[in-house]
Amino acid sequence: MLALRVLLVLALSFGSLSANAVTKPSPDQKKSSSATKKPVIKKKPAKKKAVKKKPAKKRVRKTAKPIPIPKAVWPPKGFKLSNGIYYSSPKSEKELIALLTSKSALAADVMACKQFVCTVIQVASEEKCSAWQFTSKVLTYNGESLGNLISLRKGSKGKIVATYFLISEEPLENNSEINHIVTTCIRGPVVGQVPSDQFMSDLPTVPQVETQTPADQ
Repeated sequence: MLALRVLLVLALSFGSLSANAVTKPSPDQKKSSSATKKPVIKKKPAKKKAVKKKPAKKRVRKTAKPIPIPKAVWPPKGFKLSNGIYYSSPKSEKELIALLTSKSALAADVMACKQFVCTVIQVASEEKCSAWQFTSKVLTYNGESLGNLISLRKGSKGKIVATYFLISEEPLENNSEINHIVTTCIRGPVVGQVPSDQFMSDLPTVPQVETQTPADQ
């Protein structure tokens, strides 16, 4: 029985050793297994194809058609006719303001009207005028004549409405006005300075008395 137990122990121990040998590969087996492994080839990242951008389409700007300038109405509406000359004055303060804001060239005349009595007149003629002459009267608030005013202004083309200020030497605080305007379209040579305003007073001139001082004694 003792011999049988020894044999069993030896058999079991031998079996366990062989089982362990199977689970643990020898160095030679490791080498053979590592030799049989295929090398891992790292794939290079694929290059992205450069996407060619389509050239942006040039926007062709459409040229705006020029707005046709309306022809001036002839004869001008609201104007009076006398001896071939059309004339009119602004009928209200609103019309006067609209007129002044549209014509920057009249700025100096507007400033003068803050000091002196003046008026505005609009004129037009069938034919070209070399210059315009305006003869008017400067009147007091009760109708008395202070004098005559002769104004020369630059000319204008035919069938074109021109705007002019007539400026007197009368101070604004005297409440006077310019009235009885006679308009002349000069078609020949112009005599006198353009522009100009010449005032001729109706008031009697005060005689100047010459005084003498007694001689030193």
